[in-house]
Amino acid sequence: MPLLFCNIAWMKNYAGRDANDPPKGGGGYVVSEGRAGEELNFLAADDGYVYGHFETIKNAVDRQVKIERLGASKSAEFIDGVDVVWTAPVDGKDPRCVIGWYQNARVYRDRQMFDGIYPSGQHELDEILSFRVRARAEDVYLIPLSKRDEHLYLQRGEGWSGQASWWYADDTTDPDAKSFVKSMRAMISGKVPSFARPPARSRVKHRAGQAAAEGYTRYVKRHEVQVSPRHNKLEKLFKDYLRRTIRDVQFLPTFCDDMRFMDGKGQDVMVEVKPTEASTVRFAIRTAMGQLLDYRQHQRWEGKQLIVVETEVTKADDKALALGNGFGLAWPLENGDFKVVWPASHKPARPLGRARDV
Repeated sequence: MPLLFCNIAWMKNYAGRDANDPPKGGGGYVVSEGRAGEELNFLAADDGYVYGHFETIKNAVDRQVKIERLGASKSAEFIDGVDVVWTAPVDGKDPRCVIGWYQNARVYRDRQMFDGIYPSGQHELDEILSFRVRARAEDVYLIPLSKRDEHLYLQRGEGWSGQASWWYADDTTDPDAKSFVKSMRAMISGKVPSFARPPARSRVKHRAGQAAAEGYTRYVKRHEVQVSPRHNKLEKLFKDYLRRTIRDVQFLPTFCDDMRFMDGKGQDVMVEVKPTEASTVRFAIRTAMGQLLDYRQHQRWEGKQLIVVETEVTKADDKALALGNGFGLAWPLENGDFKVVWPASHKPARPLGRARDV
């Protein structure tokens, strides 16, 4: 399993903004603002995940994590199955010390934004806006302050973690660094005693799934209660695009679904159209998927199915939700064209089976 070291500010608990547990070290922003994006790196959110942050901005440029060095393809937006080791400068000063880890985590190439849909009340209260890593809470371990001793300290110099906040530790050729990485793998695999798990829930009262449920309700009330003019405008824009790009395109009769057409390869495509803002894209995709699955079963549909949204789908998780389940995605571009994305290997969807009479 690939290993990534990420350096963050020093804290005791990483469970929320606390005057008795301020972030120490971690760069100029932490010093000037007295806060850090990693303040909740070890707090379990309402959805059962922990969201980790490490800083990637340098000179106003938000750098990508080259996840291909962890085994991903160069076009991938994230990679699963990475062990992430978190380090921090001891009490804000060198040396750096291992303070915990995520097992079997998802690491993203680009910064992921919450866009106002916070995974917990504490994330909203502390105004944590983004994350770079995600793992299940049961796979996350925080080393208590009393256990962060010298055998967890990293050295400095060639072959070790440098100025950047992340280090592809498997690439090191330094013998001491190799030995240290090996010892960390042994610790993560459970060959040493376990440390503390993260707090079970945030201190702010926030029902499990509340953020997602409220966001979904707002989306349904705004866009799904009735067909809006935006829906009709988006559908017309997409039809105009198809007429320009597919010679002799044929629009087929519909039944409940928004529209159907025959693409340039003679394949039938069923379409659901969803007006969106950036903060509601995921809810729109979820709603459309549910409808399209219903139509697939009820109408014995075997062709392609496409979800057309009004705003660009930028989050890797949102793209994966649709593409990973066999649905295409499309959204308008500034020039009146559309970006249309299909799963890497699309196979015509088989209709869901009907229950057998007993």
